[in-house]
Amino acid sequence: MSDFVTVNLDTIPELLKSEKPVLLTIGAPWCIDCRRAQPFLMALAKQYSDRMVFAGANVDECPGIRETYDVKHIPTMIIFKGGKPQENRLVEVKTPGELKAFIEEGLKD
Repeated sequence: MSDFVTVNLDTIPELLKSEKPVLLTIGAPWCIDCRRAQPFLMALAKQYSDRMVFAGANVDECPGIRETYDVKHIPTMIIFKGGKPQENRLVEVKTPGELKAFIEEGLKD
């Protein structure tokens, strides 16, 4: 599996069977905040790929994903453990440090 996989509502359930935590990013190519976060998201996906699965879904190509995961703003990042979404979310990430801290928190037991 690559460091970052693209998913949709049909493929997310299979992804969530992973034994590793899953970071799901919900965004869109036209979103300025999504584009700004992309380089450091990819760098962190490479750095943490042995401990976490990184995936992304495009809101324009996944009708219903906003409703399914109650997404109000993009990008929204959700960490799943054991197939269940964790309480904390990262919305409109601004800095690499903010994303790294979110990942580190998601890796804790």
